[in-house]
Amino acid sequence: MSKENSNLFRALPHFVALMLIAGATSAQVYRWVDEKGVTHYGAQPPQGAKASAVDDKLATPPSVNPRPPENWQDKDRQFRQRQIEATQAQETKSRDARRRRAACNEARDSLARMREAGRLYTLDKGGERVYQDDAGREQAIARQEKLVAQYCKD
Repeated sequence: MSKENSNLFRALPHFVALMLIAGATSAQVYRWVDEKGVTHYGAQPPQGAKASAVDDKLATPPSVNPRPPENWQDKDRQFRQRQIEATQAQETKSRDARRRRAACNEARDSLARMREAGRLYTLDKGGERVYQDDAGREQAIARQEKLVAQYCKD
């Protein structure tokens, strides 16, 4: 192996490293051959020499995101916030469901008592019972049936 080839092989790793750095920072790479027949690569072609553009295969691949990665702590904080919000929403939904069931049960119980009672009454201002006639009883039962239908939509 000649001394010139030996120097070329020793310079090759440096050249590759330089091309990796230059490829990441430059937009175009040119190739040209000098008058001694030596091939050169660079970001700018020399004056008066015929140079051709080369595909920049050493540059950062397009699949790599050049933006800096987001802070993992921010992502974790956002994830935990979403978990808390989801838990709160589920608790609110459960609490509302329990309230609807309680209102439904109360309305059904009241309707059952109205149907079983022979006569219905209300209290006047003095606390005395005022009994309803049959038409008033049927209207009160109809109102209670509407409440049952409203609260017990399952």
